[in-house]
Amino acid sequence: MIIDESMKITGRIKVFSRKAGSNEPWKLESETKNLIMTAQNVGRDLLIQWLLGITTYPIGINWGAIGTGITTPTAGDTQLAAETNRTIPAFTEDYAFNEAVFQFFFPDSTLVNQIYYEFGTFVAGSNTANSGQIFNHALFTVPYSKSAGSDTTIEVDINIS
Repeated sequence: MIIDESMKITGRIKVFSRKAGSNEPWKLESETKNLIMTAQNVGRDLLIQWLLGITTYPIGINWGAIGTGITTPTAGDTQLAAETNRTIPAFTEDYAFNEAVFQFFFPDSTLVNQIYYEFGTFVAGSNTANSGQIFNHALFTVPYSKSAGSDTTIEVDINIS
């Protein structure tokens, strides 16, 4: 018997906005694939370390960061090109046994009105910019133009298939 167990890890990042403080439906502003890092102590290597019981870095993504950098992500990235804000996950879910869903909420008052181009998630970080080990990084296909009076949610879906 031949066992074919080819596996890949992929992700998508979605940017949503809505009127600040309202219960209006969220509007999808941008959706793009993201890159899971493949260098030492980031992204895929963190998964391998956790499987081996190596706990140099705590298990789990604990920060999401948005930025204004326009540099195309590479597999060896260790931070965003130009991080401006970060927050902890507001919502997480183990979806359908093979997908992790994270939502990061940025209230209107915490995110400057400007154009954002990138997003990434981090393990073992803090509220300090560029802290922690980057897990994934995306350059938005459609830049997100944050306007006054808008709350922002970034959804990160990581799929193992």
